[in-house]
Amino acid sequence: MRDSSTIAAIATAAGTGGVGIVRVSGSKAEAIALAITHLKKLTSHKAQLTSFFNQDNQLLDKGLVLFFKAPKSFTGENIVEFHAHGGPALLQCLLDATISNGATLAEPGEFTKRAFLNNKIDLTQAEAVADIISASTAHAVVNAANSLSGKFSFKINILLEKLVEIRMYIEACLDFPEEDIDFIEKGQILEKLSQVQTEINDILVVAKKGQIIQEGFQVCLIGKPNVGKSTLLNLFSQEDLAIVTNIPGTTRDPVRALININGIPIKVVDTAGIHETNDPVEKAGIDKSISIINTSSLALVIIDDLNDIDKYINYFLKLNQNVKLIWVFNKIDLIDKSPCVDLIGKHRVISISAKFNEGIGLLEKEILDVFGVQSMDSNESLYASRKRHILALNDIDRYLKSALNNLNQPELLAQDLLSAQNKLSSITGDFSPDDLLGEIFSRFCIGK
Repeated sequence: MRDSSTIAAIATAAGTGGVGIVRVSGSKAEAIALAITHLKKLTSHKAQLTSFFNQDNQLLDKGLVLFFKAPKSFTGENIVEFHAHGGPALLQCLLDATISNGATLAEPGEFTKRAFLNNKIDLTQAEAVADIISASTAHAVVNAANSLSGKFSFKINILLEKLVEIRMYIEACLDFPEEDIDFIEKGQILEKLSQVQTEINDILVVAKKGQIIQEGFQVCLIGKPNVGKSTLLNLFSQEDLAIVTNIPGTTRDPVRALININGIPIKVVDTAGIHETNDPVEKAGIDKSISIINTSSLALVIIDDLNDIDKYINYFLKLNQNVKLIWVFNKIDLIDKSPCVDLIGKHRVISISAKFNEGIGLLEKEILDVFGVQSMDSNESLYASRKRHILALNDIDRYLKSALNNLNQPELLAQDLLSAQNKLSSITGDFSPDDLLGEIFSRFCIGK
């Protein structure tokens, strides 16, 4: 981090637009703005109409300059924003002017990084900035905004306080081994740890939903040739992405589409029909299909014969056993069957007609049900989550389980709680080895 430097960058997207913004942050930001605008004074948190000049004092444009005096700014430093017309050449000229006056080009994400390092936001909020920009659905925008507002951090910090309090108590008890007192029972450690573990698991459930809403998941369409996979892909995407003919094997390379089901972004991949073949091109396509299956979260197994279910079950046992399956019985229009959900053996089968757009609502509901995101009415309780958050929460749950097994061994219990605390703190980026010590000194009278 270039702590002493002043950074600058074009803050708006590439291309031509009505308005473009050049942002500057750092100790020289105010001086740079005065040099470019020829103003005598900037007023913090107030837009000022002015002209912009380059390093040769040539007029570039007329627009607004906004000054945010430290520490009341996004980064915690002095920030200046030049709001000009959105021409790429003009914005580059403005950026060049800031650099000529002492700024350096900002690195990717450096404004947000400085906001984090200056304690304006925590790590989950910093990640939410990127998530809100990259959100592909309205639900993803709202979830990222919830994280940016600190809702996720608040839940984590509440649990962190509880963990520190429990560990503080255990550490204090270790100083009195000669006392004939059951400190664990007296302190209700079992009850308190069990409650924290329950809350961690509750957060984990919500975090997994948040990750799905933010990042979506990949669904692959598999089945033998000419079973209707391409027709279903075209129906999902509302485009003619895949070739549809009566000739088997027309899909050789995977065909991809990004769709939106009830606010969830889903990557759908149409794969080559899986069957025995001596055609080297078809065989290569089938090998790609197997690779896609192994990297997908869900496979829609398209069949036109219910007897194929057992064949595919045996086939999947040789592949990724973690992939979730939905059985789709297509072409019900040929047997005069209505769309429905049947239970065949242990398997739920969705009966549809992709050709006539029948039963697709049932299929979409089943897809959302598989991942537990069928209802988005309580969206305000969700937040943007990332894989690292979920991995950390899983680790915390594991440490807490170990702690519950070590209630009769306080030293091991204290170590488990330390590991859980560190992992929990890593989510928001707040971990410091002095945190616990500060808590002990502030709450206990050690000399008593």
